[in-house]
Amino acid sequence: MLRTRPSITELAFLVCGVLIVLVGWVADFLGLFEIASQPTGHGSSTTFPLRLFMTMFGVAFSTIGVGFENFPQILLGGDRAKRFIVALLFLADGSLHLYAFNDHIGDPFSAAFFAFFSAVQLAAAFVIPYTKYRLESLWLAITVFLILAYIVTRTMAIWPIGFVEEVEPLGIVSKLVELVTVLVLVSLLQSDRASRRQPMPVASPSDR
Repeated sequence: MLRTRPSITELAFLVCGVLIVLVGWVADFLGLFEIASQPTGHGSSTTFPLRLFMTMFGVAFSTIGVGFENFPQILLGGDRAKRFIVALLFLADGSLHLYAFNDHIGDPFSAAFFAFFSAVQLAAAFVIPYTKYRLESLWLAITVFLILAYIVTRTMAIWPIGFVEEVEPLGIVSKLVELVTVLVLVSLLQSDRASRRQPMPVASPSDR
């Protein structure tokens, strides 16, 4: 049976995973005010490994609680496992967008864009595995939009940015995460459609 809320163990590990991500983000944000550590452009070769490590550490820590509480169910139910994977991918991508916010702090529009979507993705990580509503299409639309926005802003100057954004390691990793998210969500949608097409069992005369 699908649970509509996380267990205490799941919630504790998920919250702690998010806190790990936030600690890394706050440290990175405060580093912007140190003259010696201010990057030229989007991040730097010295900050990217730490950003990636803190993101992976936070996601991995959250995975511990999910695996501990749901390992048998995940093995038996493919769709349930996919929803947990999508939630963890949203957590990872939202974390990367927090760092993108730092890189665009001087551009109000871009900073607001990344702040909004990082908040949405981090919040969605708590919702995706447990909601009783089928929101896979919404999560897919958000992810595809982020991929398209990246492609457009790296190939042409659009309003209100006004220039072509540079291709940076953080963005590449984020798009790889989003591509995997799209694949998992498409698989979930296909499974959902297949289950709806299955005919309802007809009661035999002896059961009436």
